[in-house]
Amino acid sequence: MKLKGTITEQEYRKELQAWKNRLFNDESMCRFLRIIKESFPGMKTAYILYWIPEQGEDIITVLVDTHSVITIELDRFNHQIDPIIEVYPFEALLKGRSKKHQIKIAVALDLATRDMN
Repeated sequence: MKLKGTITEQEYRKELQAWKNRLFNDESMCRFLRIIKESFPGMKTAYILYWIPEQGEDIITVLVDTHSVITIELDRFNHQIDPIIEVYPFEALLKGRSKKHQIKIAVALDLATRDMN
């Protein structure tokens, strides 16, 4: 998908950059970041695409570098429970997504590409 600089894209860009900043700098995100680094030791960048807060757990989906996606489900209260981790290629993320989600993913990919260069 080609980006056009629309207001929607600009809003996604700001949101994704804010979530990236939180992922790398907020103490409350250290468990997520540790899991990502363990799964991708050579990681250079990561962007949170989706965050679903459930009653007892948080589920996040993260674009790692420009090639992979990791979904992590962490129990909020019991840190002894192992996280549920799914890793899949970036291309799998695009299947069945609405236009709105495709734009968000394209913006995240653009940001990650810039970070990698």
